[in-house]
Amino acid sequence: MIVAKPVASAEPVEPAEPAEPAEPGPAEPAEPAEAGEPAAGGRGRRLPRLLPGLLVIALAAASLLLWAGSRSANAAAATRDDVLAAARQEAVNLTSQDYRTVDADLRRMADGATGQLRDDLNQRSTPAKQVVVKNKAVARGVVVEAGLVLLHDGSATALVAVDSTVTSGGTASASHRYRFQLDLARVGDRWLVSNLTAVGLTS
Repeated sequence: MIVAKPVASAEPVEPAEPAEPAEPGPAEPAEPAEAGEPAAGGRGRRLPRLLPGLLVIALAAASLLLWAGSRSANAAAATRDDVLAAARQEAVNLTSQDYRTVDADLRRMADGATGQLRDDLNQRSTPAKQVVVKNKAVARGVVVEAGLVLLHDGSATALVAVDSTVTSGGTASASHRYRFQLDLARVGDRWLVSNLTAVGLTS
């Protein structure tokens, strides 16, 4: 008869202690990119390629602005010249009559005027002609001074000084200096005198 030997009982195994979770630490900041290094996504690599185009656009815009400013200044100067030329011419027309060409002289005088002044000159043309022809008068006006006082949109004011020499019937000539203030209006592409005021007369 075989007798079985008793088996030694195994010692109980203690359960392992659970591992403690690691405490999260602060994330280390990323080091900034050094100057000259391209930014993420290739934007830094594209910028040098765009610079020449941007410079061309900026130069073109600056040139356009300079051209527009120069053109505006030239246009303003041309307008001032046109106003003064019209004022000077009408001042000469008003102080220049010849009994031999009186009809053309009076038409020229009215042609440089507009509005009520033109109407007045036309109404007075017949009696004015009679006086000039009767006295065989010859008057010559010469502008000695002219200046622009006001220029705004389609209106302007100028001051003009005229020396006028008058002979009548072959007698000795007499000289006078007239000073006029002329108000002008733009009518179509012309500047015409709309009002006339004598501001001085010297012998």
